[in-house]
Amino acid sequence: MTNLPAGPHALVDLASDDLPSAAETYERLLGREVGAGADGRRAVGVGNVVLSLRPRAGGSDTHDVYFTVDDVPATRRLLGRRGHPLADSALGALGDISAVGIAERPDLGADPRGDLTGLDHLVFTCDNRDVAVALFAGTFDLDFRLDQPIGQDARQLFFRRGDLIVEVVAAPRPAADPVPSSPVSLWGVAWRSVDVDATHARLTAAGLDLSEIRVGRKKGTRIFTVRHRELASRTVVIGPDS
Repeated sequence: MTNLPAGPHALVDLASDDLPSAAETYERLLGREVGAGADGRRAVGVGNVVLSLRPRAGGSDTHDVYFTVDDVPATRRLLGRRGHPLADSALGALGDISAVGIAERPDLGADPRGDLTGLDHLVFTCDNRDVAVALFAGTFDLDFRLDQPIGQDARQLFFRRGDLIVEVVAAPRPAADPVPSSPVSLWGVAWRSVDVDATHARLTAAGLDLSEIRVGRKKGTRIFTVRHRELASRTVVIGPDS
């Protein structure tokens, strides 16, 4: 899964408490229509990602991430041999023990060019650094680029799939916290802008609640937060400082 053709590299399936409001808010954020998806979902393709929205099935319902592939059966067999069996889902095949799976790479055709061109990165949490490395690098073949400490007993890991970055914050789980259903959990998303000032102005005019633009942690970037629970996930917009 390391040689990637053009097309979306991931399908992000978010569980929403209010599907109509989520779809409407994403239309304002992305500046494009969110159409009908599989199994009653709403969906939209943006550059390197397909965003899917589904009604939350319950309080423990998690967000799911599918990495796109050209041959689902062959990749499914490979992942099974690597100890990561998958179960059929409405969008592809999802891990029996994780909220990560695979889906067929869709052909989105010509992508209407806007100020948001796709996802810059996905942010996951995990309570074990080695588990995250084994899952994303060892099992799903993501390119493991960086491992650095961030505070006491915590580490920040970066993986890459094409132009999509997967960031994992790995820190021990407090003993009082319940054991999660998946070893990794999607914590947030960062959309990539070609012009942060223009995107901030457009979203302000669209009535979205935004933070001020600030300097990003990554050198040469600026970033702002989009503060809407309807988006179903923590959301930021990031772009070049120019």
